Amino acid sequence: MTDYVEKGDIYFFYRPKVNTQTVRSLDDVQRLHVVLVPDDADTARLFIVGKKRLPEITHGKPKSTAREWMMNDMTGKPRDVGEALAPLEYPTKTRGGQEQGEAIPVGEGRYAIFVRDNSSRLAYRLSKPDKPGKAQAELGILAEASYIISVRNPSLDVPGFPDFKPNYPKHLQEKFADKRWLDIDDGKLLDYENAQLLLIGAHDDLSEEQVSISGKAALFKTLELKEREWPTEALEGGTLTEPQMQPEAKAPEGDRSKGGERGGKAAIGTASAAGIAKALKGADFPCAKADLIKQAKANHAENEIIDVLNDFPSRQYETMADVQKAVGEIR
Repeated sequence: MTDYVEKGDIYFFYRPKVNTQTVRSLDDVQRLHVVLVPDDADTARLFIVGKKRLPEITHGKPKSTAREWMMNDMTGKPRDVGEALAPLEYPTKTRGGQEQGEAIPVGEGRYAIFVRDNSSRLAYRLSKPDKPGKAQAELGILAEASYIISVRNPSLDVPGFPDFKPNYPKHLQEKFADKRWLDIDDGKLLDYENAQLLLIGAHDDLSEEQVSISGKAALFKTLELKEREWPTEALEGGTLTEPQMQPEAKAPEGDRSKGGERGGKAAIGTASAAGIAKALKGADFPCAKADLIKQAKANHAENEIIDVLNDFPSRQYETMADVQKAVGEIR
């Protein structure tokens, strides 16, 4: 009997490199994202996959090197995760204006996390595309697959894994004891930003796992994205494609702008998304929270903006997209 931890929708997105006009291979991809949306929960998790590719699985048997890390980049409402995948435009000190294209949807399906043979597993089955193509092949996304999955103990260093650490509450942290890796018996272990997972390729045929995965995913409806605005060539036909949406800075809900209206000149000097982007003009990414505050002060930003930056989580910010995400977190 299979002991299920959770089931839900799984979505795959790839984010092309900054200012990329054409995507031909993995070399043109900046990040691979996996989104997990558990059933009966009004939350979604956005993960980053190391090396931009899922672990390889050959003939249903894992290779000794078929392992990779995956890190929680954001947990929030499905709509907020959808917004985090949208395009952005931001300034940098050394490269001028940069465009970060939208993340391209490349797969949707259903997943299950379960315990089998004294290990926890993540398995998925795609519903789109009907047949994986080049886009999925480049990213290691199969029609169906399973992985042995475990959570890293944040109190122990693991070579090759990011330095970020999740802020687990005491009762979850105590689960690790002195173990380096922990099987997933509680989905809440995946909910915390910077939680890091180890994936080891297991099977490319779910009959080997004796696991039941049913239902149909609805990527655009769940993440509240307008399907007509997003490129769907990779999702529908497995064809690598590039961003096509127009980047813009959007003021998130709950904007603290004193200008009354969001956007426009009134927002530039306030703590709107546009105002913060202007205040950080010249920031040299990646950088720490303290560097963001220093840059904003150098640009003579309003005190309201400095106050917002002081509320930011203490972590490294890779791009302006990370900054915009942090704004949404604290509002």
